[in-house]
Amino acid sequence: MKDCSPLNIVVILSDQLRADCVGCYGNSIVRTPHIDALAASGTQFGQAFSQHPQCAPSRASILTSRYPHINGSTSNYVAVGDHELTLPEYLRSHGYRTVGTGKLHLSENKLQSGFDTLIQTEGQHSGSTDPEVLHEHYKEWLKANGHWETAVEAFAMHGRPEYFEGFRTAVNPLPEDAYFDGWVGDRTVELIERHPVEKPLFLFVGLPNPHIPFDAPEPYASMYPPDDLPLPPTFHMNLTNKPPQHLGYKHMARPENFELLNESAMRRVMSLYYGSISLVDVQVGKVIAALEKTKMLERTIVAFLSDHGELLGHFGMLIKSVDEYPMLYDVGLHVPLIVRTPTGKRGHVADEPVELIDLAPTLLSCAGIEAPPEMQGMSHHEALLGGEVQEREYIFSEAGPVKMVRGPRYKLVYYPGQPYGELYDLQED
Repeated sequence: MKDCSPLNIVVILSDQLRADCVGCYGNSIVRTPHIDALAASGTQFGQAFSQHPQCAPSRASILTSRYPHINGSTSNYVAVGDHELTLPEYLRSHGYRTVGTGKLHLSENKLQSGFDTLIQTEGQHSGSTDPEVLHEHYKEWLKANGHWETAVEAFAMHGRPEYFEGFRTAVNPLPEDAYFDGWVGDRTVELIERHPVEKPLFLFVGLPNPHIPFDAPEPYASMYPPDDLPLPPTFHMNLTNKPPQHLGYKHMARPENFELLNESAMRRVMSLYYGSISLVDVQVGKVIAALEKTKMLERTIVAFLSDHGELLGHFGMLIKSVDEYPMLYDVGLHVPLIVRTPTGKRGHVADEPVELIDLAPTLLSCAGIEAPPEMQGMSHHEALLGGEVQEREYIFSEAGPVKMVRGPRYKLVYYPGQPYGELYDLQED
């Protein structure tokens, strides 16, 4: 008799991961075997773009399938509207057990309405000097397992001059299993192993890295020798022909002045960023292995993606756009997106442009659930079976009032009320 029970859905979201820093997206240096294996067993979307270069608005767009200016979350400091319907809320109403682990970055009311079970860390808090900013779930575990003093030491590094002089670089003293991502990976495995198989599962895994600070623990901190890393091709380019916000960001948007970012410091940043990516990759492997061990994998849709990218030396800058200095470079918006379904085509690469708001309707279609009409994204279910991606004439992203449309040939960034803007020929520039 055919099994007609609903498919489980697992979404693994890495924070601040550029597409071109993953092996299957063409990076020959960073080792990401588990993410690459997931792509080989499903569909890799080669041109996936975030709708916002900051965490909270991007996540709100992913989970509502609505643009930031529509759902209300237009910056890290503005929550998604109370009336907005999120994917976990919708799946909960369809009988799913909904679980969130790690960094979720949604408002508390949406967490409570959307998730039956929560095990949270909070994010990296690169400017905080006290681990009390972490979520109670993570803090309680650190204290109960003898890691609290080491966490205090790790956060104290954020207050030392050499931390900012090194552009927020450090080797985190926590052991791998107590560090953010290792802890999230282990707790997620425990949840999968305890899940009652008779109930469909929606699992959202928020891996906090490779978000700043650049502070991978060992052995990942030493995995990529800085001297072996090539600098970004745009590292020494200047910003004289860019909107003034970009140069303003480089000088004033952070405690660091990125004009002082030299080649040696850049390579150290890259080394630690790459190490964090490999640590994230290990957690992806843990989750897939747990699904296999529990025989859930062949009843589960798995998606891996990131909320936004990282400047990582682009025009000599680091981190990401902020409210006062909005920037919509591709390196901050182009992210990995991989989806594996039990019946989907293996090793498929779809190179047509897609938006992250397309993920929710795609997952719902794969699970046989009709998407609510307010979702603005497109379903690419057919692409997962080897068919065509639904054609999207333009990609749209935004950072506050600044808007971007990106077509097959040209990219336009609009600064309302200003006499300047950005127009790129994507084949030539």
